Amino acid sequence: MGFVQFLGRIRRLIEDVVTFHAQQNIALTSEEITSFYGRRPDGVAFDAKGKQCVLLEFTRPMDSVTSSDEEDWAERKELEKNERNGMHIYFINYLGTLHGRPWNCTQASFTVGARGSLQKTRFQDRLCLLEVTNSKTRDKIRVLTVSKTLALSNIVLKLFHVSILRNPE
Repeated sequence: MGFVQFLGRIRRLIEDVVTFHAQQNIALTSEEITSFYGRRPDGVAFDAKGKQCVLLEFTRPMDSVTSSDEEDWAERKELEKNERNGMHIYFINYLGTLHGRPWNCTQASFTVGARGSLQKTRFQDRLCLLEVTNSKTRDKIRVLTVSKTLALSNIVLKLFHVSILRNPE
C-alpha cells in the first residue's frame, strides 16, 4: 500500500468516526477524533471464519486497594474498561455492518495480580470464551501470563529504583 492510499484510508476512517458519532448526536473535536481512533486495547483476538473480534484487556490489581474485597475492585476495574471500550465495540460492529462485512466485536477482561496472584477459575473461563478448549493450553497461557507480568513489574521497579538513586544533574 502506498502513502497516498494510506492517507485515503485514514480520511475514510475519520469520516466514519465523525458520521458514527453524529448519529449519536455527539460532535467531536479533531483531538477527540484522533483520540477515538488512536485508542488501543491491550490485545486483540480474531476469528476470521466466525467473524469474531475480541478486545483483550489485562488489569493488574494494585497493592493498596481501598475496598476490603479484591473481587469488588476487580469487578469495578472491569466495568471501567467495559465503559471505556463500549463505544469502540459499538463502532467496530457498526462499521462492519456499514461496509457489508458484519463482525461481532466483544471484550474479555483478565485480572492478573501484581504478586503473581491470579484468579485461576475466572482467567480459565475467559480463555474458554476465546475458544481455548484444551485445559493444558489454558493453564500454560495462565502461567506465562503471570510470569510475563511479574517480569515486567520487576523491570518497572528496577527502573524506578535507578531513577530515584540517580542524580539528574
